Amino acid sequence: KPLCDLAVLEPCRFEIVYDKDDIVNAYAHENYKITVYKGLLKFLKNDDEMAAVVAHEMGHHLAKHNQETLKNAQAGATISGMITAVLLGAASANNPHYHENAYQQQQNQKTLEDMMKLGAQIGQLSYSKDQEREADLLAAYLLEYAGYDLEKAQNLMYLFSKISGDEVEGKAALLKTHPPTPQRVVSWTKAVEEIKNNETKLPYPNTPK
Repeated sequence: KPLCDLAVLEPCRFEIVYDKDDIVNAYAHENYKITVYKGLLKFLKNDDEMAAVVAHEMGHHLAKHNQETLKNAQAGATISGMITAVLLGAASANNPHYHENAYQQQQNQKTLEDMMKLGAQIGQLSYSKDQEREADLLAAYLLEYAGYDLEKAQNLMYLFSKISGDEVEGKAALLKTHPPTPQRVVSWTKAVEEIKNNETKLPYPNTPK
């Protein structure tokens, strides 16, 4: 509740959804829902790691990353669509028979739609590292409030790195949304140290992401 108050998040309520698919992933989505897949649970060793997964996704909600991602996706789609439309327009202008060719017009429309989708995907991923580190920081505070072992929870960071190096079926989804980086481990260690020395047990306003 203190973290929800800090984030001005009302109501302070999250819904956890268990999915039986073997996808190695967990993610935060609309209406403060969090989905955890069976495929990821196979790699978790204890309750602290499980709690770290849920807390991380709660961190995304607290930081309102879904809204940021949507804005970036819309911007990426718009920019990509504009560039593609200009290029297709130039190509059509040099084709005197373009308006007579219905098939070519359909292909151009499909190309425009595909490029807008690609632009949206690029827009969604452009800030993923900062988002992940911010969600990790908030997760550490959440786990501290809930009484979990932060050192055991840190094993989750090493788990992501291990999965990225192993031949794990269904790992692509996890690595796309939770990129394993050495910076995340360092940031987690700093977050734990910060919490130990923070009497308020609330994130500092100027804490680096």
